[in-house]
Amino acid sequence: ASYLAEQGHRRIAFIHGERTLVTQKRIRGFNRAMQEYGIKTPPEYMVEARYHNADSVRKATAALLDLEEPPTAIMFPDDFSFIGGQTEILERGLSIPDDISVCGYDGINLSKILNPQLTTWYQNADKIGKESVRKLVESIEGTSVAEQIMVSGEFLSGNSVRKWESD
Repeated sequence: ASYLAEQGHRRIAFIHGERTLVTQKRIRGFNRAMQEYGIKTPPEYMVEARYHNADSVRKATAALLDLEEPPTAIMFPDDFSFIGGQTEILERGLSIPDDISVCGYDGINLSKILNPQLTTWYQNADKIGKESVRKLVESIEGTSVAEQIMVSGEFLSGNSVRKWESD
């Protein structure tokens, strides 16, 4: 969200996943970034869809593009479901990133081979899984208590976001 704002976008939509703890944290982060940049997000720019479901995200993308004042940038809940959003955008004759900027979340290999290459946040799912199993085993053995696992990610700058000159 911060990256999109830094690129000049002020009409930023967020298609988020189902209401889970992870989704709640992502929404808080999005809202915090918008507040830091003084961006007011209309409620219709916050759309729920299902994680890893291209069809659900395609419908959410259609709803955003049908708005009287559509966003200039859309954040997608995950890289895989972005495919649904991309399909909707391209079928309307719009160009990524010339007409609309997009970014995802996960950093899966697919995001690197899409055209344009998806700008995304890489989360190290392998490391998250290994750390979770290690903590679970420690908890079962009584050598530690359950706690939140923190694994750092990495911003992957693809070419699906362009600098927005005016709004």
